[in-house]
Amino acid sequence: MNQTIAPAADNDKIDPSVEQDSTISFAEIRATLFRQRRIIIPIALLSLAIGLVVSLLMTPIYQAVATVRMEADSNDVVKDGEVEQRVTGNDFQRYLNSQIEVLKSRKMAGRVADQLRLADNNDFLAAMNVEPGAQGGNSRDSKAARRNQVISVLAGNIGVDIGFGSMIPAINFKSPTPATAVRVANAYADNLITGNIAQRYEATSYARDFLEREIARSKAQLEETERQAIRYAEDKQIIDASDGVTTTEGSTSPKSITTANLISSNAAVAGARTARIVAEEKWKQAQQTPLMSLPEVQSNGAIQSLQSARTNQQIVYNELLGRYRKDYPAVLEAKSKVAALDAQISQMAGRVMDSIRNEYQVAQRQEKSLDTVFESLKGDTLDEQNRRVQLNLMARDVDTNRTQYQALLDRYKQVSTASGVVTNNITILDRAEGARKVSPRTFLNICIAGFVGLVLGFAIAFLREIFDDSIRSPDDVSRKLGLPLLGTTPIVDFGNELMAELANRKSPLAESYSSIRSSIDFSTASGAPASLVVTSAQPFEGKTTTSISLAESFARAGRRVLLVDGDLRNPSLHRNLGLNNSHGLVNVLTGNMAFENALQPKTGFNFDLLSSGPIPPNPSEIITSDGIHRLLAAAAGKYDQIIIDGPPTMGLADSPQIARAVEGTIFVVESGGSMRGQTKTAVRRLSHANARILGVVLSKLDTSMAGYGAHYGYQYDYSSRPADA
Repeated sequence: MNQTIAPAADNDKIDPSVEQDSTISFAEIRATLFRQRRIIIPIALLSLAIGLVVSLLMTPIYQAVATVRMEADSNDVVKDGEVEQRVTGNDFQRYLNSQIEVLKSRKMAGRVADQLRLADNNDFLAAMNVEPGAQGGNSRDSKAARRNQVISVLAGNIGVDIGFGSMIPAINFKSPTPATAVRVANAYADNLITGNIAQRYEATSYARDFLEREIARSKAQLEETERQAIRYAEDKQIIDASDGVTTTEGSTSPKSITTANLISSNAAVAGARTARIVAEEKWKQAQQTPLMSLPEVQSNGAIQSLQSARTNQQIVYNELLGRYRKDYPAVLEAKSKVAALDAQISQMAGRVMDSIRNEYQVAQRQEKSLDTVFESLKGDTLDEQNRRVQLNLMARDVDTNRTQYQALLDRYKQVSTASGVVTNNITILDRAEGARKVSPRTFLNICIAGFVGLVLGFAIAFLREIFDDSIRSPDDVSRKLGLPLLGTTPIVDFGNELMAELANRKSPLAESYSSIRSSIDFSTASGAPASLVVTSAQPFEGKTTTSISLAESFARAGRRVLLVDGDLRNPSLHRNLGLNNSHGLVNVLTGNMAFENALQPKTGFNFDLLSSGPIPPNPSEIITSDGIHRLLAAAAGKYDQIIIDGPPTMGLADSPQIARAVEGTIFVVESGGSMRGQTKTAVRRLSHANARILGVVLSKLDTSMAGYGAHYGYQYDYSSRPADA
């Protein structure tokens, strides 16, 4: 009977105070949400209801949109004789931003208010659901105060939207009244255009007057210098052929025919030399570059087409070669096509190379011919230069005056154009013709309210889980208690008798305890300990059911089993088994009855019961380690397995005394009903009593209601009928 237990799992070294891995899995999150559904769903529904009610109670807001088109403008205007760029392409974005700020300004709001006469009465404020401000006794002050209030309302409800890279701002105005929204949006668009026109006209009015005076003065000066130059040329017999002749410096100063020819010849020589150098360098580079690497070859459209065709044909050839042998007719035909395309490409590349060489040779001949003409004109020009020094000075004055006169004319045209209405760069694209409802957005509000409700519900649910100290799942046993799990038992409807449920070997309860009995058999190297005590932290966690079920399971396995009711305060084994309790453990421990005479066989289940007997006034004094040792010694020769249904551990000394005497302790924890702190305290008391805790039986586990997946438990019901719930 004093069997040595090998620490196969080293259970006696498990510290229940040590937390196990706290990693949260998806299954645990799902289980949490399922358990807290009575919190999450009502909060989400309440949020949806609040969002719906708020949306229904909100005042509808309508938005009217008018679009305007702004174009980039490069007009110049002159102010005080200086040119100013009003709008350019590069500065258009800055100009666009400034116009948007103008639209949002109080000045623009004031112009709209004055145009629509919104400050004449309180109709506009009433349409905007704005309470009119306090008005003084003076009617002028009252109207000024109303106007300021109207301007504030306009500025607060105007908006401008513009897409990225767009030149079409959308002017929108929001109002509880659709007609008001349309009216104000169109007024903003109109005032933007009229304000832009007025600004451009004012900026150019002074410039036009200034330029008119300067043009008249410059014209008279130009005419005088031209007459002087003509009289001098007549005296010196210098023929002026400067019109249309442009020097290498880009100016148009007066030149004679000889000089003009020399300049033209010089420009032609320089151009020919440049062309020859470029062509020569191009030819040298072509000689040093592989033929197919020449840029001219690579950019040639015909060669590119041939190369594309060759690539496609090569792909066809590779595909055929991958499927057939090299001498297959289709392969040979494809190969010949590739070779033909290669020959055409090489031929065309050679033509490109020849064209580069010909270009160089032509440029070389042109340069030599023009050099000869230029040397002849140089001598003629030197003779003429001595005679036209004064004429050149006079011609410079004419050019200067002409340039100034032309510049003034150009500026005057620009100013005149800028002052015209047709040059306005802002136009209305679409006027506001109707307003659409933009608030409240009932569906969006309900979605947001539902999302907020779910987030709030999830937060409350997880807070409840954080502060929930109960042990619900098999994972909680190892994580919160640090003990191995022997097995789980389902919730069973005890409308039938317990023994009838156990008698059905295919019932979920019988199968679960068969699995637990197997775990106990493997808990030590030598099999199940000969003497066991079943206890729990508090009453009604299933220890009595576990004791009876294990006794029945061990007996069904062919072992001689003794079931002892060790709870001397609230014995219940005799009631569950339908036996009497007139004598039992108390009589044996006090020496009033022999052990053999106190036994009661349980008919049909092959195990004997030693009930508690009459309830004593001092159970703690009767239950001692020595007394239990004597009981175990008396039963050692007759029974293979002794199972003691012990009392709860918390607050009582009986279970630690019994656990110290037996070879193994089974701790029963009710799923969802046991608190971690209390259970760990009970386990710690047993450990301090040197009890050998084999593991934990998690009782009354309802995986469907707890939200756990199938990996948390095994469906023990092999019959075709549904499992008992």
